[in-house]
Amino acid sequence: MFFASFLYSISDVLFKILTSSLPITQIASIRFLFGGIVLWPVLSSRGISLKGNHVWALVLRGLFGTTSFFCLLKSMSLIPFSLTMVLFYTYPIFVALFSDVLLGEAIGKKDLFLIGIGLIGTYVLINPGSHSFSAGHLYGLLASGLGAMAVVMIRKARETNGALIIYFYFCLVGGSISVPFLLQNFKTPDLLQWALLFILAGALLVAQVAMNQGFKYCKAAEGSLFLTLELIFAGIAGILIFKDPVTPHFGLGALLIVSSGLGLNWVNRRS
Repeated sequence: MFFASFLYSISDVLFKILTSSLPITQIASIRFLFGGIVLWPVLSSRGISLKGNHVWALVLRGLFGTTSFFCLLKSMSLIPFSLTMVLFYTYPIFVALFSDVLLGEAIGKKDLFLIGIGLIGTYVLINPGSHSFSAGHLYGLLASGLGAMAVVMIRKARETNGALIIYFYFCLVGGSISVPFLLQNFKTPDLLQWALLFILAGALLVAQVAMNQGFKYCKAAEGSLFLTLELIFAGIAGILIFKDPVTPHFGLGALLIVSSGLGLNWVNRRS
């Protein structure tokens, strides 16, 4: 999970760079096509059936993950990078709620208290009464909720499927959705953009497999909170590389959200 979070943070930076010059659907299409093309022969050589088990969970993981991915990229194109990442990382709150309903992983009183702190932090962060509140904030939160559903489906699919087949289905579903848009809005990348696209696709492939493997050993809520390390790495990158502003609302909201995540992780570890 630690290794996955580090690779995700690198991918986040590449996303932000590429969304300024290439269509979102093109970035997504190349990411999914690369993953599917690489994984197909690997799965075949290992004798792993491409059908998988609990196909409904694999397909739903793909649908939720793909729509979350599009919302995340859209948010990055509209608001500061570090703000998008903090909003996206409210998803442990949604994971805890969805896990209780869908997987029976019960929420205790401490969990509810910490979830409340996270929700307050989200309100402070987006500061809805200010003139700066925009569709970018909504896309970030939507990416978070859909990403949480994807995490829950990964946890369910991981009970009977390997890490590789889960990501293969993600690429299959994501490619089916994004490739038709690629044909309409294709923009020829230059040499540097091609290099960044392939580095991005490779980093995401390894990160996804590492994350899927990690969910074999931890609950959905616990695993998702391990991944909050990505937020720390990405936040530093946003400030140092993209010169994102650090306002009092951002600082307080981020502190409450991170505290909520760490608290939920501690409670899950204790239980």
